Amino acid sequence: MDYESASTTMPGGPTIYDIARRAGVGIATVSRVMNGSSRVTAATRDAVKRAMDDLGFRPNRAARRLAARGPNRPRVAALMPFFSGSFYVAVSRPLAQALAAADIDLVLHDVKSRDDKNRILDRIVAERSCEALALCSMGIGAERQEQFARLGVPMVSVDYPLAGVASITVDNADGMRQALDHLRGSGARRIGFISGLPHALAFREREATFTALAGADAPLTRAESMTREDGRAAAVRLLELSPGLDAIVCANDLFALGALEELRARGVDVPGRMQVIGFDDQPLMDFIGLSTVRQPMHALGEWAAARLGEALAGARLGDEASRRLPVAFVARATTRPAITSSSTTRAAAGGQPIARRRRAAKESA
Repeated sequence: MDYESASTTMPGGPTIYDIARRAGVGIATVSRVMNGSSRVTAATRDAVKRAMDDLGFRPNRAARRLAARGPNRPRVAALMPFFSGSFYVAVSRPLAQALAAADIDLVLHDVKSRDDKNRILDRIVAERSCEALALCSMGIGAERQEQFARLGVPMVSVDYPLAGVASITVDNADGMRQALDHLRGSGARRIGFISGLPHALAFREREATFTALAGADAPLTRAESMTREDGRAAAVRLLELSPGLDAIVCANDLFALGALEELRARGVDVPGRMQVIGFDDQPLMDFIGLSTVRQPMHALGEWAAARLGEALAGARLGDEASRRLPVAFVARATTRPAITSSSTTRAAAGGQPIARRRRAAKESA
């Protein structure tokens, strides 16, 4: 049995033959409508959908699963790039847990390129292998959105604002502002930036804010992939580009760890001589002591799971469901405290300026 010949979930319900007769079209046309094909006019598609509604037809998920010899549970397909990155692990864990609690299966797809993404989406369409879709850190065009809408497959977008789709993002620009404000407040004068490849929107947003706030001539380089080793190589280039650096901001924590590794290999005092800031606050960054910008990664996954559950229950999701979450700078051992008048001119006890107390101590000696 294939999906096109499936009846409703109720025994004896209408088939696509009934729909074809009511809509006045052939069964091949009904099949195209159910498959999301663009080879159907809008008027014909509307007529077929009206016939489905009039007859109470619902695609039989059990028949679809039976063809694949799988369980009769709704399935969510999640597409994520750079799956080795801890960010995506941190997002997918609460997503998987929440969906499992709702008896919804999750299939994760590691997307390595745009062509890879399109191949995966084409396969999902051809096999009708999911009831809902989650996109992480990537966009899709209007035509592809319409294709999934015709199939009745709702979608959400994580870490990427997608017009017409319920999306959740974070305030990357404000995170960069907070990082730069802290560095300037702690005395940094020459700040460099290690970004990532520009096809990632989050990297583009962080890089654009850095350039806007630090100046177009501020030293900047890009890591070539999402690894600590590439972060270290980028740090080498950055230090050669600008030997007078006294702070480095990184587009993610992995790059920051690579930069720290290179600085320590050179014997550079961190944070005395050089301050380093990451972005994400991935697991173990508190143990390592990395100052970073914390993203609410757990909240991203939970939000996606909640919206997908609502969509599978029949809710219509759109821009009105979209959210942008705040981020927060977390100061740890790789940055210095902000310089204030009280901390630089007065002692913790006695209230005397530090320089005056030191002179008094010498005179008394």
